[in-house]
Amino acid sequence: MFMHDESNRNVVYYKRLCYKRLNIISNNYLFAIWGLVMHLILLWGVLNANFHSPIVQGLPNVPVLQNAPAKRLVLFVADGLRFRTFIDSLPDFLNDVMMHKGTWGVSHTRMPTESRPGIVAICAGLYEDPSAIFKGWKENPVDFDSIFNQSHRSWAWGSPDIISIFTKGALLENIQGYSYPAEWQNFDIAHGQIWRLDSWVFDKYVDWLRAEAHKVKDTERIVLFLHLLGCDTTGHAAKPYSKEYVDNMNYVDRKIKGVVRMTEEFFGDNATAYIFTSDHGMTDWGSHGSGSTDETETPFIAWGAGIGAQNIRQDIEQVDVTPLISSLIGAPIPANNEGVVPWHYLNATDIKYVNRALFNNLKQLNFQVKAMKEMSCKDRRYADKREQEVDKKISHLYKYVETGIPDENLNEIVDTIKSAKDVLKYYRQYQRTQFLLYLSMMWIGWIIVLFMKMSCAKQSSVQYGYVFLTDVLFFFSIILIPAMHKITGCNSWRLPIYVLFAIFSFWQVIRSALVYSVKLKLYNTKYYWIIMTEIVLLLGTMFIGLTYRPVFGIGMLCVILAHEIVLKNSVSLFLWTALCLVAFPFLPVVEPYPRVYIVLSSICVAIVTVVLKWQSKCRKIIEIFRLAVTGLIYLEFIDGRSWASWAILLTTPLDIFTYSTRLKIRMQGIILGLFCPLVLLSASYEPFFFLIFACHLYCWPQTITVQTDQSIKKSLTIEELLKAAIFMFYTLLCFFGTGNMASISSFDPSWTRHFVTVFSPFTMFLLILFKISIPLMLIGCTGHTLGTTNIFLGVLLLGDCLSLPLMYYVTPEGSWLDIGSAISRFTIAMSLPCLIVLLHFLSYPLVTFSPNKFKFYVNLQKKHIV
Repeated sequence: MFMHDESNRNVVYYKRLCYKRLNIISNNYLFAIWGLVMHLILLWGVLNANFHSPIVQGLPNVPVLQNAPAKRLVLFVADGLRFRTFIDSLPDFLNDVMMHKGTWGVSHTRMPTESRPGIVAICAGLYEDPSAIFKGWKENPVDFDSIFNQSHRSWAWGSPDIISIFTKGALLENIQGYSYPAEWQNFDIAHGQIWRLDSWVFDKYVDWLRAEAHKVKDTERIVLFLHLLGCDTTGHAAKPYSKEYVDNMNYVDRKIKGVVRMTEEFFGDNATAYIFTSDHGMTDWGSHGSGSTDETETPFIAWGAGIGAQNIRQDIEQVDVTPLISSLIGAPIPANNEGVVPWHYLNATDIKYVNRALFNNLKQLNFQVKAMKEMSCKDRRYADKREQEVDKKISHLYKYVETGIPDENLNEIVDTIKSAKDVLKYYRQYQRTQFLLYLSMMWIGWIIVLFMKMSCAKQSSVQYGYVFLTDVLFFFSIILIPAMHKITGCNSWRLPIYVLFAIFSFWQVIRSALVYSVKLKLYNTKYYWIIMTEIVLLLGTMFIGLTYRPVFGIGMLCVILAHEIVLKNSVSLFLWTALCLVAFPFLPVVEPYPRVYIVLSSICVAIVTVVLKWQSKCRKIIEIFRLAVTGLIYLEFIDGRSWASWAILLTTPLDIFTYSTRLKIRMQGIILGLFCPLVLLSASYEPFFFLIFACHLYCWPQTITVQTDQSIKKSLTIEELLKAAIFMFYTLLCFFGTGNMASISSFDPSWTRHFVTVFSPFTMFLLILFKISIPLMLIGCTGHTLGTTNIFLGVLLLGDCLSLPLMYYVTPEGSWLDIGSAISRFTIAMSLPCLIVLLHFLSYPLVTFSPNKFKFYVNLQKKHIV
């Protein structure tokens, strides 16, 4: 009897375990955590599969090149100087160098066209490690090799954000870096000291030349790095076509002329090489980060010791600068370099030295090939034919580099380097297909679980024996997979980890299918096929609209049809605002410079609306005052950077909470409250888009009261799925109604000019993120008036379905504009629905909180205590 009772208790306990603790669907907290983990893993996994870190630790160094043509090299990097402006307004000294003394061309950069990736490519020969995104900006997040490490001594002067990349945490004492205070990086050109940043760098170099240079006068392998931020700062503030930008470029040119003269006079041995280039370009509206030609093309000029004088344009890749520097001073090429020595830049009189430099480059790339083969988990019994060919060529060339026919050796080495790079690329991409397969399985499992969360109910009779068998098989799998991986001897744990996540995801699918059954309600069954067609059309327009922005205008017409045919609850204002929203995707993206008259017109429209529609005189006075102050700040009659702009921003919640919690009135308060900070972060017609979009959402049918218990679960209906598709469309329209992929991924300081002008990446990022979130917050607040959370879970479901095919468009192949756009499309489709769901729950207090209710609650608590 006792044994029987014990057995029954075990069965009951296991049932509770199955239903409550181990089942994600029944536990809201577990479900939210698991959903977040799934999204982070997919985002990281897709980037990891396509752009895995090129950095391999522990690689051997190639030997030092003897009899190098240059003892020292001076590297000038004019941050943010684009090639188009440079070639259209050629500065005098550098123009003379290009024509008579050196070799020049275009340095082609890659996305993201930001300072850090560009400087790393120039000085380390590798493109930005994707893992650096998650490890910080100012720190040196990964231990990569650079020309500074391989030099005998290096000095660097410039921006604190750049110099610290190579000096902070450096193990070697041969790198000395100096930078000016971060507060100097001011975008306000009216400040009157736009050249101060570059002037400081040149002055410090002259001080070094007078005080310390004599210590290394006869020393080889010296690198002197001058990072010049003036063009970038001026370009952000005044735009790269402005007189101020060209003046800054000419100022740099004059100072470089002086530096070269003083350097040659001091050393007097004709053993100094010079390189002038830029880390990235800039768009006409003063932003960078995307992949347009203006952003990816930068000037490159080399002259001095070891450089041939050719009046012919010779283009290079940005990573090719690193092996060129190493070859000029004879230093070992950094271990993780991906560049190829641009041998056309080297002096052709010593062809044997050119051969040795290229052969060093080949050996350094081959070291990476061997290391990547070990990491790729490829069966060691089957070597790639190209790898075998490269090994044979290296053995052959090793004998003849010094003694063979120079020209024949050079061509053979160049061809072998191309083969080595192909093999390196092959091993880096070897596991990509497998990774994407398991990531897809994991993601499909998550989508199924999410759908069941929305539409399922517990079965009346559950076969717990099958559930137990599923659990046993799962736990057996998580033991077997790592064991098999260990037996194969593979050094990389990425593949088995993705396999385990895929297994875990489908384990939850099977468990949920055994415990729950789908309960999808099909009201208005006669419109079933129309609704499904509308959903498919909206998903299609969103998928295409991510690439072709005007398609969102067509999608807005689908929204109008859905309301007219199926939902049948639209009013005339809804129709008119929808037609206005159709036009926005066809407009040009936000203009290159602030359109003050457009922004002020939107403020006037808001003031007229308050005067005509608001009943309370006190409310009218408060809102008109806030709008008037906002307009004065925008016109710069009031300097908002000290306190006014921040006061408008920080008092927004207080302004909203003073409105009644009646849905219509509170939504009015939310719209006007968010409008003022949006204006201060806008440059063109964004406020008009916000007002029209807000009126459009205001016309949605509202329930009598907001759903106060967010935990109440109702079965999903087909109409809710249609509304979810519409709200998913609204979510993307908030992005693409005023911008495109390039404007979203680029950075424009003019957006934050009323809050900060001193360069502060974190503050600026938060302000821009807030600007992006404002219309999304409006969607989240509108969702509370619909009385159900299923719609926003549906937004998450459809967004995740949309991201599944987009993950296969992310590829390292093609132009860098295409690569960056594919990454942006995938990231937006996956992250925006998460953000809108998060804002839906975070915006709950904006809709429901009232100071009067809070005061009543506090008084009630005091009475209870007494």
